[in-house]
Amino acid sequence: MGYDVLLLHPPAFPDVRERPRFLGPVARTVEEGSGQFTIPPIGLLSIADYLDRNGYRVLVDNLAERVSLDPSFDLRDHLRREEAAVCGVDLHWILHAYGALAIARLCKELHPSSLVVMGGLTATIFHMEIIEKYSYVDAVLRGEAEAPFLELMDALEGGRPLDGVPNITMRTRGGRIVVGRLMAPPPDLDPFEFTRLDLLRPGTLLLSGGTPSSSPHWQLPVARGCPFNCRACGGSSYTYSSYFGRSRPAFRSPRRLAEDLSRLRERGIRVVFLFQDPRIGGRKYWEELFAVLRREGAALDHVTLELFWPAEEEYFMSISRIPTSVSLTISPESGSERVRAAHGRGYSNAQLLRTVELSQKYRTPLLVFFMVALGREDRDTIRETWDLWERILEAAEEAGGGRGRSVVGFGFGPMVMLDPGSPAFDRPEEYGYRVIHRTLEEHVNALSMPSWHQWFNYENESLSSRAIAELALDSIERAAHVRERHGIYDRLTALVERLQLKAVRLAMEEVDKILEKGGGWEELRELHSELRRRFRLRSL
Repeated sequence: MGYDVLLLHPPAFPDVRERPRFLGPVARTVEEGSGQFTIPPIGLLSIADYLDRNGYRVLVDNLAERVSLDPSFDLRDHLRREEAAVCGVDLHWILHAYGALAIARLCKELHPSSLVVMGGLTATIFHMEIIEKYSYVDAVLRGEAEAPFLELMDALEGGRPLDGVPNITMRTRGGRIVVGRLMAPPPDLDPFEFTRLDLLRPGTLLLSGGTPSSSPHWQLPVARGCPFNCRACGGSSYTYSSYFGRSRPAFRSPRRLAEDLSRLRERGIRVVFLFQDPRIGGRKYWEELFAVLRREGAALDHVTLELFWPAEEEYFMSISRIPTSVSLTISPESGSERVRAAHGRGYSNAQLLRTVELSQKYRTPLLVFFMVALGREDRDTIRETWDLWERILEAAEEAGGGRGRSVVGFGFGPMVMLDPGSPAFDRPEEYGYRVIHRTLEEHVNALSMPSWHQWFNYENESLSSRAIAELALDSIERAAHVRERHGIYDRLTALVERLQLKAVRLAMEEVDKILEKGGGWEELRELHSELRRRFRLRSL
């Protein structure tokens, strides 16, 4: 049966069988989402539900997951058999740019009469360039697209011109580019549904976390938008205001979140990530949400909450009353208070360590996440980050009675790309950055390269992109040492980590050599296979 709308989540690298990618430390940052970045933006589900409730046949087809599940999966053959009046391709995160455009091109090639539409954060930022340069994309729906997408479908069904659809950027038949008015975004998220997993295919990796032992899980938004302006974030207050027309966050009411949790339980999903810090809605909001979690918690296996800034003891006490396992995440990004403040997060290491101590006191697992490297970062400030990893583990051990009893850990990853539309992307010099790739086409060209160290779209005032890549690898080495010393890694695990690091360094060197001498993808495939065999790795 054909659909009115196919919403397609693209693989980052649809040609990975012919052109393998060397993901390096990027692989650990997106471990759950695999190297194809299988987790779709939650807005795809709310758009699908909104259209379905208004009478349109719609499916969210996670092509990234299909490619990850089956190495022999034939994208062309699959898309040839899927027919729809509208093919919507999400281009939300910039790391999908190469794959999203490839899927859009394939849709138009196989179904020339279908309308090919793109949307998402990155598509919104580059809407004019997409319509000017890529003829196989018929339109971009900018910003928050539930209601605009419905207006698009109603116009198509009614035979009306599309140039009156809000949020649309499109070419007319005469070649003129039309930029539609931006519809005011909804004041809250209660009109939408984020649990319509019946509209999602396949869902195997996405819901399981990618391993047979993982419990089925899903994510739910507490809010859309943010009151903060972290400099490298495409979800910042600046970005939402400048590109989405949103001046303040929109919240999902605790009542509606309770309904969400009930529907997920009916589907056997009892592990939930509530993203966005509930405290941005104010005390009344988070207290009402926690009241819901106290009522619903006994039927859940686990809940993860975000902290956008350090938490007080009262907050931990409230969490401790929720009758299920709760974990927290916080992202200071840098161990240097100077770098952190320049990034837009103005709390101190002392405040962070106090949160670590409280987490340990109340036995609430906490992951502290860092990025390598932000603006103002250099070789000295990264050592402050390394030192803070040690202090975090020491503080947790002191608060929890010794080594081996800590519920606190740290993680990190290379940023690789500044989010287009973020404050630092739009005004890089102001925040200590230099943008290497300014256009979407330049990003696509970078992502067509084989190795992660070739994808960077930025440098900072002290470090070249190559130096940032080396700094990320040095950080992996330091992290393995810290984790081994604190008993998080045993000797064998630490050894495996160092062997993987050796493989990544060797891959970078060999990729550069092959390209310098004019070698092609055949040699790169051989290198990829050889290094995986030699180091017994699932990915590189």
